[in-house]
Amino acid sequence: MSTVASIINKTQRQLLSGTVEERNKLSATVNSSATTIGTTYDLDGLRRGTVFEIDSELFYTWDVSTSGKTATVERAFSGTTAASHTSGSIITVNPRFPRNQVLEAVNDELADLSSPMNGLFQIKTIDLEYNGFDSIINLPIFGGIIDIVDARLRYTADNYPIIRKVQLLRDLPTLDFPSGYGLKFNQQCRAGDIRVTYKAPYAAVTSESDNLQIVAGISAQAEDILVIGAQIRLMAPREIRRNFIDSQGDTRRSDEVQSGAISNSVTNLLRLRRDRIQAEAMRLARQYPTFLSRD
Repeated sequence: MSTVASIINKTQRQLLSGTVEERNKLSATVNSSATTIGTTYDLDGLRRGTVFEIDSELFYTWDVSTSGKTATVERAFSGTTAASHTSGSIITVNPRFPRNQVLEAVNDELADLSSPMNGLFQIKTIDLEYNGFDSIINLPIFGGIIDIVDARLRYTADNYPIIRKVQLLRDLPTLDFPSGYGLKFNQQCRAGDIRVTYKAPYAAVTSESDNLQIVAGISAQAEDILVIGAQIRLMAPREIRRNFIDSQGDTRRSDEVQSGAISNSVTNLLRLRRDRIQAEAMRLARQYPTFLSRD
C-alpha cells in the first residue's frame, strides 16, 4: 500500500530527471505562526523575493539577514497551509514542482480517471435489509455512485444468489429517499439481507500521509497512472509560460529549446497514460463483470 507522499516523490523525481534543486536546512523548530526562519547553512540563493518550501508549505521571503542566516517570511504562500516544522527539515529554494501543486494534480487526475471517457472506478459494497414488497428502496450512499455491479440476496450462510433484475435510480426525492439514490426491483424478491456491490468514483486525498487504497480507493496496479497524469498536468502550463510576450525568464536561446519542445515531450506521456487507462479499464471489466438485467 502506498501513501500520497510516495506518488509525489515519484512524480518530482521523474520530472526533475536528476536535477538537484538548491537546498538548505531549518536550524530550529518553528510553529505555524512564526515569521522568522533560521537556516543551518549560508543563505546563498535564499534572498528577498525568493519562494521556498518546507514540507508542503510555501514561504515568501520579505527580507534576509545574511550574517544571522535568517529570513523574514510570509507563511502559507500560494494557497498552502501553515504548519509546524521541525529542526533539520529540508528547505527547497524556488521549487520547480511544489509538493502542494503535485497534490492538486493528483486530485485532478483522480477525478478525471472516474469520468465516463476513462471508465475507471473503485468497488464498494453496502448491506441492506429488504422487506420483500417495496418496489424501490433507499440506497444510503453519500459518496457518489457510478453504477451497480450486482445485488445478492442472502439465502443461507453459504448461498448468495444474484438478483438479476434490479436497477439504480438517481435524483429521487430526498423526502422519501434521503440519499437521492434508489434500488428498483423489477422482479419478485423475498425479504432478507441484500448485499449491493457498486462502482464508485475515486475519492480526493487531503494529506501526504493518506493511504491511496484506503482513502482514494485506487488499486496499487493503477498508481503509475497517477504519476503519469500528474506529470502531464504539471508540464502543460509550462508551454504557455514559455510563450509569454511581455517577459521571458528563461535565459536559454530559442534555438536551444524551440517552441513546442515541452508539448512534444508530453506527447509520449499522453500515449502512455491512454494505454495504461485502457489496460486498467479492461482489468476492472474482467474482474467485476455485470450480470444485471434492467428489464
